[in-house]
Amino acid sequence: MIINGNKLGSIRIKALVYEFVDYEIYRTISNAPLLVVRKNLYDKWISDNLFFSVNPFKTTKIDDVEYYYLTTNKSFQLSPVRFGDALCDKQKAVTFAFTLKQMRKITNISLYDGIYIEEYGYILPTYTSETISDDALFGTYLSAGRIRHFSDGNLATLFLDKEAYIELAKIVGIEIKEKDSAQVAEKEKQSEKFSLAGRPELEKFFNEHIINILNEPERYSRLGIDFPSSVILYGPPGCGKTYAVDKLVDYLGLPKFEINSASIASPYIHDTAKRISGIFESAINAAPSVVVIDEMESYLSNREDSGTSGHHFEEVAEFLRQIQAAQNNKVLIIAMTNMYSKIDPAILRRGRFDHHIEVGLPSQDEIYALLLNVTKKIALEETVDLKVLSEKLNGKTLADVTFIVKEAGLLSGQSGSDYITNEALNKAIEMLPKEEVRRRIGFC
Repeated sequence: MIINGNKLGSIRIKALVYEFVDYEIYRTISNAPLLVVRKNLYDKWISDNLFFSVNPFKTTKIDDVEYYYLTTNKSFQLSPVRFGDALCDKQKAVTFAFTLKQMRKITNISLYDGIYIEEYGYILPTYTSETISDDALFGTYLSAGRIRHFSDGNLATLFLDKEAYIELAKIVGIEIKEKDSAQVAEKEKQSEKFSLAGRPELEKFFNEHIINILNEPERYSRLGIDFPSSVILYGPPGCGKTYAVDKLVDYLGLPKFEINSASIASPYIHDTAKRISGIFESAINAAPSVVVIDEMESYLSNREDSGTSGHHFEEVAEFLRQIQAAQNNKVLIIAMTNMYSKIDPAILRRGRFDHHIEVGLPSQDEIYALLLNVTKKIALEETVDLKVLSEKLNGKTLADVTFIVKEAGLLSGQSGSDYITNEALNKAIEMLPKEEVRRRIGFC
């Protein structure tokens, strides 16, 4: 937590409302929102010239570290855009629409993870990797995350009459659909099959154990399944765990919250546990949502190992509490690790993570499927045989396969060729580190 105590200068603080890596939002004693920003994020706003005529921020020092802050009237909203507001007030909705329109005059940066400062008319980006269209951004915000796109919104859910809905669409420049767009969007989502090139077994698992349940909630509820169970993906580095999860989350279109060393690690006592709690609380508030835990062995290792500190016990215990609460509130948890054997047994037991999927080295058929996918829009020399290439790459990771195609493209370009050649592919293969023969690991 940035502020240790209950005061920032003369401002008395009631509670921490939102906590992120580069900024935090508090509620003051007078119920006014207070935004505190780290210097690195503030400097990006300055360099991108995102303030119009007045910069509303003031500067302060906390433990000799420089921060920037502002407060607004309690009647105005100051919150992350992605958590929405379910405004149900036409004037408030119009204000947000005009703010979005104004921001688009000066920046094309994604604002899904932005901070909406209603009183000053800003939506300031936080420069994360999350990107969605303004159509999806507007729908998510106005419905508090219940609608994926404004143009596909159910008017009753948005608490807007048809005239207000059309007016807002014109302000932001979104073309709305005449049909019952919520039903159309759902049908489109169900007919658009999720695919994962080079990983047919994992693709099948995601479709059957996650996507189908989310697409047909009423049918699965009658069968006693209210929400998908949590999943652990484990296996050697470079085998596509992160890629697979990113593709799934992008397909689902649900709010995503990441837990990794950058988001929760802290040198302060008890602070890591507080950050863990804060991320899960935010995910529950935005549910249905997804929490992605990367490199889980870094903070969920076995508590019985020698050298384990008391703080580590606290962190694992906090995870155990929060995982259960999140699952009860429609939060899908997906964890990844390269060191499955080091994970604490209490985390691994069924009921917390029901599915443990080993994502190992790909088979030759999986390598061939990936090659077909990554080269479908690439110019290949006629003599290039992807079947033969997949044989040469048998035993390599999916990351190696992707590297070889990219490197061969660079080598072909440097030689003056307009096509990727066999010679370039063979040179790229030779550039891979020489390793001992690897054992193929399949799915469990």
